[in-house]
Amino acid sequence: DTLDELLSDLDAGVAALERVRGKLGQYRAAVLKAAVSGELTAEWREKHPAEESASILLERILAERRRRWEDAQLQKFEDAGKAPPKDWKAKYPQPVAPDTTNLPPLPSGWCWATPQQLGNVQLGRQRAPQHHHGDHMRPYLRVANVYEGRIDLGSVYEMNFTPDEYNTFRLENGDILLNEGQSLELVGRSAIYRDELPGACFTNTLVRFRPHHSVLPEYAQVYFMACLRSHRFRRLARWTTNIAHLGVDRFAVMEFPLPPLGEQKAIVELVEDDLSIIYHLEANLEAKLQSSSGLRQSILR
Repeated sequence: DTLDELLSDLDAGVAALERVRGKLGQYRAAVLKAAVSGELTAEWREKHPAEESASILLERILAERRRRWEDAQLQKFEDAGKAPPKDWKAKYPQPVAPDTTNLPPLPSGWCWATPQQLGNVQLGRQRAPQHHHGDHMRPYLRVANVYEGRIDLGSVYEMNFTPDEYNTFRLENGDILLNEGQSLELVGRSAIYRDELPGACFTNTLVRFRPHHSVLPEYAQVYFMACLRSHRFRRLARWTTNIAHLGVDRFAVMEFPLPPLGEQKAIVELVEDDLSIIYHLEANLEAKLQSSSGLRQSILR
């Protein structure tokens, strides 16, 4: 009878801890949703009027994007020893704007954009037998290396990337990597690359988002974590036989709520403060759950 009473008390304690862990997950999702909807920084906006609205910021980003494309095209013509044709500027690939028909209203000073407008979106290179050997072997990251908010280097392989391929698929500090092919629950899981593996590239199991310098990687990561928690990536993905694919083309034109630069910084600071508390509580919960197993054995002994 004593044993039954002790073990039932222990089971009740474990169940309570599990409920708390579930509520922490809900709280994390709520913090992320409030961050990317403007609710988290409502008081901050009242005290800090934006010096430049997000719509003006977007116009500046798009103008710089076009200018870089034109400079690159002119360099190609010069390298080829050719004069630019008369209508060469008309061939500029205009980035797709978001469809705002069914999108919720944003706070004053914010605007809707797409990842394609705000940076470079690139799918990694496919693995193939001919790339397993060569004169330009480099480490690469794949879906197994990208967890939510962190890069895991426990298992890293190498593949041959020619200089031109390296220029296309190399990773830079501040790039965000998202799981392109994953389970339906984890598709779109993302982390910021912080040069943990210098000279690394990435495969086509990942999508790289390289934001413009006026879009903080940390803010973009907050939004992508919110998309994961709200199942936005799940709705965006396409399900095949046993895996979900985010789709680089679908991701490139999905909606992206853009705040002014100053508010991006405020959002990142507030989210980091809240998430650090959640991580601390989760670590304590895990320790207590692990100790419950040892306590059960002690009761039986």
